[in-house]
Amino acid sequence: MPRKPRLPAMLAYIFLLTVGLLFYASSREQDQERQLLAQSLLQDAQNGFSQNSGGKSHIGQERRQKTRGRTKSLPINPHEYHMIINNPKICSAEKTISILVAVSSAVSNFYRRRAIRETWGGSVPLGGSHAKLVFLLGNPNDSDLQTQVVEESRTYGDILQEDFVDSYMNLTIKSVMGLKWASLYCQQAQYFMKTDDDMYVNLPTLLTYLQEADKTQWMTGCIKQKKAFRPVNASPGLPMPPAHPPFLAGAGYVISGDVLGELYKVSLQTRMIPVEDVYVTAHLARQIGVHPPVHDARFSCGEMVMEDCDLAQLFTGHRITPDRMYQIWEKLNPNGITSPCFDF
Repeated sequence: MPRKPRLPAMLAYIFLLTVGLLFYASSREQDQERQLLAQSLLQDAQNGFSQNSGGKSHIGQERRQKTRGRTKSLPINPHEYHMIINNPKICSAEKTISILVAVSSAVSNFYRRRAIRETWGGSVPLGGSHAKLVFLLGNPNDSDLQTQVVEESRTYGDILQEDFVDSYMNLTIKSVMGLKWASLYCQQAQYFMKTDDDMYVNLPTLLTYLQEADKTQWMTGCIKQKKAFRPVNASPGLPMPPAHPPFLAGAGYVISGDVLGELYKVSLQTRMIPVEDVYVTAHLARQIGVHPPVHDARFSCGEMVMEDCDLAQLFTGHRITPDRMYQIWEKLNPNGITSPCFDF
């Protein structure tokens, strides 16, 4: 006669199995939420963005695919790159983040990144504000450099790297990577700043202004204009506009956090050009209704700041060497010694 299973043993087994499943579900919940958001971003891109562009046609041409008698839009730029290095918990400890600063950096610029961490991007008295710093990198295709970057990430935990080739012509891809990452992992950021690794950013002054401005659906920086870029594969007879729409200099601009996801979405359906600042702050911005941007002369517009103390009244300084970065930092943050940049 077959032996009947003991009821207590079965109940214990069911209990342990349930606890295990609940633990697994809890540990996977955050990843699933991000996956759903990523799927949503891609699905929105495939469905088009006519509501965001006011019914206007998109920049670039859409690829289309026949699917069971229907025409389906496919992303022009699906951003099919994968993270080599990710630090997804950079923002997770804070309920609110005043600003996420994303620094576009060449892989080999280790000393520049170190100088930023040890000066304006490090521990700054921000009056209760929370600022987060990340560095955006591509793939160097150099095993020695990559080994150093991996170790750098282990030490500082602020490196974001995707597997596109790290080059000047791929700066647009790098900025889109920043928009995507912020949309997935730092949704609580009130503002997003994109800047470069040869910039000095006066974060206390910038944050004071941003908190008082309290803007949404907004971007600001130094407005520039530039002759339109002609794609390599463009037809010779294709008429081109005389200039791009007004855009913000890519050395440093700020975007309100509420539009980061929308900017990433429209990038999937907008043909890329190798002019990062024009692409993000003009072409993408127009499609979601945050164009023209707001000009502020306190953002350096590609011009070198000649006097260190001028940075006390500015938001950014351009073409700053690492050595000068330390020099400016010491003058603006003199550790109890009277600063030569301020009158008391």
